[in-house]
Amino acid sequence: MATPAPTQALSLAPVLAPFLAMLLAMGPAAEASPHAPAMDAAAAAGAENPPPYQLAPGDEIAVDFPYNAELNQKGPVGPDGRFAVPMLGSIVVAGQTLDEVSAQITQRLRDGGIVANARPVVSVRQYGGTLFVGGEVRQSGPIKLGQAMDPLQAVIAAGGLLDTARTNKVVILHRGADGTITRRTADLDAYTHMGRSPAVMLAAQDIVFVPRSSIAEADRWVDQHLNKLIPFSKGMNYNIGGGTFIP
Repeated sequence: MATPAPTQALSLAPVLAPFLAMLLAMGPAAEASPHAPAMDAAAAAGAENPPPYQLAPGDEIAVDFPYNAELNQKGPVGPDGRFAVPMLGSIVVAGQTLDEVSAQITQRLRDGGIVANARPVVSVRQYGGTLFVGGEVRQSGPIKLGQAMDPLQAVIAAGGLLDTARTNKVVILHRGADGTITRRTADLDAYTHMGRSPAVMLAAQDIVFVPRSSIAEADRWVDQHLNKLIPFSKGMNYNIGGGTFIP
């Protein structure tokens, strides 16, 4: 009786090993470390005192003069970013904080010889701007800037996060008055778990983008390059020489 040919096992384990190593290497980056270093003094100060809100077209504001009530004015910030003030006409207020608008009005009234030191109180009656939330949220798209929002409030307004979200590096894109786009990031993990404010207040037309976590990206890579391209199970072994396979 002839001796059967030796059996040689061919496994996909050597093929998958590099990819498994990649997944293990990427895993820790997807989660915020509980032992993250404490913020420095500047960062801590920024977290406790986030940047003030900047006015945007569509906001309804009120300008009240404590000692010159005849100059009081309420109304919307126009599409051109201007607001009408008695005795001054139309002034640009979009992109400015409430204190900056108050200082501008005070200065212009003083320069015009109308009121020496007006110091009006400027307040927002209704927020009218729009911002955009996208990425790993449940309802991507524009949302109303119903209040002075931070990134977490914007994400909640967009239906909340998906399980695939990378919450420690949410990206905020802001277009300045000169057209320059600035990019900032916010750590929602530190905000929700440790009470550290993201120190970012959103403005109209800002874009909040929640990226995928490293684990989610790895899962998608595996699905695209292994599950869909290899026409058999990754756990399957073949016996060469015996004519059979072991699933």
